[in-house]
Amino acid sequence: MICLTGIPGSGKTTIAEILRTRGIRVMNVSDLPGFTECKEDDGVDIYCLRSIITSHATDNDVLEGHYSHLLQCEAVIILEREEKNVEQSLRSRGYSREKISDNIDALRSDIIFSEALEYLPSPRIFRVSIVENSPGIAAEQCIRIITQVKTKVK
Repeated sequence: MICLTGIPGSGKTTIAEILRTRGIRVMNVSDLPGFTECKEDDGVDIYCLRSIITSHATDNDVLEGHYSHLLQCEAVIILEREEKNVEQSLRSRGYSREKISDNIDALRSDIIFSEALEYLPSPRIFRVSIVENSPGIAAEQCIRIITQVKTKVK
């Protein structure tokens, strides 16, 4: 399974929708049976998620979600987007200034890449930049990565 991740506002949902239209089986982490039992106050119990992931996500090519890079992935695709566009997206969702600031800090510090490195070697972590008005290009890059990883795994 390949994990599609990025900070909130990076374009995960948009890219996942495009991938689905191209025949890629994508499951959102929050759609996993048992996900609600893994939710905590302001986050998710990763160990709980890991315990349910094995039996529920194996039929999917891609697991999409903010926490997916912390799970059992063959590879990780990190979606990246310009800071100003992330901020605008989060503002339109009604995020508080503090929550927006936290996410921008996460973007600047490259925390998702650092966390993914704890579970995978760097050659299995891919970055895809979402250029505004061109999510289709990013989706095509993701499809190439997915195909490449799936070919190597078989």
